[in-house]
Amino acid sequence: MPQVLFIGAGEIGTALAHVINDRANIDLWDKDPAQAPNMKPLEESVPLADVIFLCVPSWVMSKVVAKFTHLLRPSTVIVSLAKGIELETFKTMDAILAEALPPNQPCGVLGGPLLAEELTNKLPGIGVFASTSASAYTEVAKLFSGSNVRLEYAADPHTVALAAVLKNVYAVGLGVAEGLGWGWNGKGWLAAQALQEMTGIVEALGGNGAIIASSAGAGDFLATAMSPDSRNRTTGQEIAQTGACQTPSEGCRSVASVITMLHGNAKQFPVLIALDNIINQHAKPGTVFQDLLATPEVK
Repeated sequence: MPQVLFIGAGEIGTALAHVINDRANIDLWDKDPAQAPNMKPLEESVPLADVIFLCVPSWVMSKVVAKFTHLLRPSTVIVSLAKGIELETFKTMDAILAEALPPNQPCGVLGGPLLAEELTNKLPGIGVFASTSASAYTEVAKLFSGSNVRLEYAADPHTVALAAVLKNVYAVGLGVAEGLGWGWNGKGWLAAQALQEMTGIVEALGGNGAIIASSAGAGDFLATAMSPDSRNRTTGQEIAQTGACQTPSEGCRSVASVITMLHGNAKQFPVLIALDNIINQHAKPGTVFQDLLATPEVK
């Protein structure tokens, strides 16, 4: 059986390890040894790994990768599950992997609706492994064959990485609407607006907007926006009730970064601007979201 290493033994790491448990020999590593009983040193586990899943937040990805690159075999496939942007550099996870890993190291990002709680309960999940290497997908897909996770392939890791960032941002927005007591009419409209903006932002940043209609875009966004297990949705609800982002989430952290990356073009994305006004400019959520619903002026 293949040897698989999960770096980061949080909810998603342990959930995926549970999914592939019958198809691989698994090692878990975490900065907190209590999270990964019987943990081996990276110096021992990395050289043996056929696939390494990086289940760590975006803001530590570069530092984590730097810990083990010198230990890698050239054939080991690296899979990032982080769905965010590096704050200092505005790099998405595909760019971080491309820069931090040895040349030609097979790697990719894993998007799609993969809520950890549902995977643990043996409910279906859909992963989208995005890589420029189809053979890397084949290696990863073998791990999920016959499991409750359907694994799809995309050849555009940059767009899938962007979609993963944006789905968190707009899931916070749906959480705000939920916290404000909006009904399904309002939330349905907001979801449609969110998908339109996600498409436009991806295209503005050089990606393929058509991917937003896929599992990596709409599928991941809707699952994250609607599930009570979603941290980004819950964060949005808290923002509606308290007026501030008190629980850190990838979505909250990414709003300002996305606006910066758009280089002055953010004004054409009103939901994104509304979230920035609430999260970073401390405007009142109820007032900002009521303005979003207002009928456009007719001239």
